[in-house]
Amino acid sequence: MKYKSTGLVKRYMNTIFVKSLDNPKVVSEFVWSIRDAEKKGFSEFVLDFSGVEAVFPNVSVPISGIIEKLIDKGKSVSFVNDNKNIKMTRMLSPVFYDEATDYEKSHILNKVWKFSSSEEVGKLVYAFMTELQKLDRFHKGMLDSVEWALNEVIDNVIQHSSISEGYVMGQIHNTSKYIAFTVFDTGQGIYNSLKTSEHAPKNTVDAITMAIKEEVTRDKKIGQGNGLYGLHSIVKQGKGRLCITSGSGSYMYENEQIHTYDNIQYLSSESPCTIVDFQLDYSEDLSLDKALVFRGKEYKPINIRLENLEDDFGNVIYKIKDNSEGTGTRESAKRVKNEIFNILQTEPKTIVLDFSGVAVISSSFADELIAKLLMELGLYQFNRVIRLKNLDSSLQNILQRSVIQRFIEDFNQSQESKEGVSDRS
Repeated sequence: MKYKSTGLVKRYMNTIFVKSLDNPKVVSEFVWSIRDAEKKGFSEFVLDFSGVEAVFPNVSVPISGIIEKLIDKGKSVSFVNDNKNIKMTRMLSPVFYDEATDYEKSHILNKVWKFSSSEEVGKLVYAFMTELQKLDRFHKGMLDSVEWALNEVIDNVIQHSSISEGYVMGQIHNTSKYIAFTVFDTGQGIYNSLKTSEHAPKNTVDAITMAIKEEVTRDKKIGQGNGLYGLHSIVKQGKGRLCITSGSGSYMYENEQIHTYDNIQYLSSESPCTIVDFQLDYSEDLSLDKALVFRGKEYKPINIRLENLEDDFGNVIYKIKDNSEGTGTRESAKRVKNEIFNILQTEPKTIVLDFSGVAVISSSFADELIAKLLMELGLYQFNRVIRLKNLDSSLQNILQRSVIQRFIEDFNQSQESKEGVSDRS
C-alpha cells in the first residue's frame, strides 16, 4: 500500500489527514486528495482533522462546503479523532441561521454558516455586524464597508452560482487588527456564469479579472455587476487582501500587487466552485465614499442597524437590557462600550442609554461602561452625546459611586506619575 503525501494534506488509502486549516493551499491539496482517491476507486472517505489547531475562514469554509457536496453526490464521509477547535466552528455541521441556538446567533463569528435566500443573508449580515462592533473599536467607514461587501458578495452566490446553498464565515483578529471573511459556493463558477454573456471570457482567470470590473455581470436584469468591483475597491482603500478563486483560476490582490494563477485544483467541471476571501486592516480609516464610486458618482449605503435604533428625532436609543449580555460583568460592559464608540464613529448622534427593565447592575459593569466612557470622552463630550434614561435610585447610586471612584483613582495615578517624574529629575 502506497502512502501518498501532499505536504499539508496526506492520504493513506481512503483516509485523508488534514494537518492545518490556516493555509489556503490546504484547500487545493484537499481537493487533489479527494480526486486522486476517486481515481483509485474509493467512494468512501475518512477525514482526520485531529492535528488542526488554528482554523481560518479561507480554508475551513471551502472544505466545509466541499464535504457537503461529496455527501450530496452520494459519497460516504466519516470523521475520526474529534477536535474541539473543529467542533467550535461547526465546520463539519454547518447550519442555517434559524437552526442555530440563541448563543450561536449572538456569537456568530468563528463558525461556518449556510445560506440559501436573501432573507437569510440579511439575518447573517446583521448578526455579523452586531457582534463585530462589540468586539473592538473600528475606524471610520470600516464597519459600513464590511457590511456592504458582505451583502453584495453573499447575494452573488444566490443570484449567479446556480446552486441552492452557499457558505460564509468571519473572524476578527484583535492583535493584528484584521477582519477576515470568506464566502464559498459549489456552483458553476465565474467563468461558466459569464461565458455566454456579452463579455465572453477566454478562461477562468480572464473571467475573474472581468468580474472585478465595474458593471460586469451575466445579466443586468438580475444584477448591476458592482459587487466584486466594489469589494475590490474597498480592499484597495482599506490596505487589505482579496483572493478570488473559481475553477482552475485564482486572482490575488495584496499590498498593491496583483498575482494570478491558472492551475488551481478544483472539484469538477460540473462544480468548479468559487471562493471569495477578503481581509481588511481595521486600524485605519477607510473612505467608503471614495471606495464606492459607480459611474463617477459616490455611493453611500444605509446603515440599517443604526436606523433601527433611532427614534423619530434621530436619537439612537440603546436599550441596555436588549443589547448586553447581562449587567453583571466587566466583559459585558466592554462589549457595550465598544458598540457605543463604533456608533459614534459611524454617526455622531446623541445616544440614549436606556436602562428600562434593568433591575441591578454590578459596580464593575457601571465602572467599565459609564465611568470609563466618561473618562475617555471627557465631561463636555459625554454630556453632549450621551444621555442616561430610566435609572431608578439604586442604579443612580451605583453609577455615581463608580464615577467618583474612577475620578479618584485617575487623580491618584496622575499624582503618582508626577511624583515619579519629580523623583527622577
